[in-house]
Amino acid sequence: MRIAFCGKGGSGKSTMASLTARTLAARQEPVLVIDGDINQHLGEALGFDEQTLETQPKLGMDSELLFNTVRGSNSRIPSTDFLTESTPAGRGSGFVYFDQPSPVYDHYQIEKDGVRFMAVGSHEDAEVGTTCFHKFTGVFGIFLNHFIDREGQYLIGDMCAGADPFASSGLATRFDAIVLVVEPTLKSTGVYEQCRKYAEPYGTKIFVVGNKVENKADEDFIREKIREDLIACFGKSEYVRNLEKGIFAPVSELETDNAQVIETILGKVSGLTRDWKKYQENGLKFHKQAAESWANAMYGTDLMEQYDPEFSYEDLMGEKRKAA
Repeated sequence: MRIAFCGKGGSGKSTMASLTARTLAARQEPVLVIDGDINQHLGEALGFDEQTLETQPKLGMDSELLFNTVRGSNSRIPSTDFLTESTPAGRGSGFVYFDQPSPVYDHYQIEKDGVRFMAVGSHEDAEVGTTCFHKFTGVFGIFLNHFIDREGQYLIGDMCAGADPFASSGLATRFDAIVLVVEPTLKSTGVYEQCRKYAEPYGTKIFVVGNKVENKADEDFIREKIREDLIACFGKSEYVRNLEKGIFAPVSELETDNAQVIETILGKVSGLTRDWKKYQENGLKFHKQAAESWANAMYGTDLMEQYDPEFSYEDLMGEKRKAA
């Protein structure tokens, strides 16, 4: 089960992602978290200390090992220089399995209190003004196209702000559910309309959670804008205020009403199942779109040649079940 937390910057998506991950870990559910936001705050919300986070290798800043792993022996990828955010998996590709050892985990992953954590990283000082954050979201997409998980295994992604994960890279289609965090403001609820429009053609399921809801008027405002996609509202929280001050406490101390919001999120997403065929079809659509609109010109080749018609995730999953 892959859950992406999206929303306007400052809406509280990183907070919701961290509380959801820590709730799963407290229940001894397997959970892997990836910080895919340009503002890298999720690690702090999960309780990792500053030195650990600073020295942790980042997927988007130190990508050589990841690229070599996923390229594997796929003959359709002449070198890692031709990996793009939408490059599809094929025969010979290297896969990262949720529950199996991998050099990717050995290099990039840290762990605390049952939560496994990786990050895409962000711009270094020398890069500011010279490159956009798609460099980092692209690496996230490469990872997810070669990531194999099963029912009962949770991957949580904290996404960059706004509708970008839906509109440009198709990153949102790599997840089973989107939890969109909105505040009771027009700017925040406006992101919902954008995301819904972009997600609808691909069948991406969106669940909306209201945040910073202080009274019934706040809830009514969000409900009027969101309608039936609103599943819960997160209210005032001394627990979260303390987290933001660096006061870390067990997630069991989260206020009862707010803890129920996290349970509602998990209840909604846990009932979903992935259609691997549809997942592959959506990925191919975005790869074709990227190839024709910019990537072919940039790489000087027809990137649709990366598509392997004889590979399918369904077959791969069937082979793994037989092996098990």
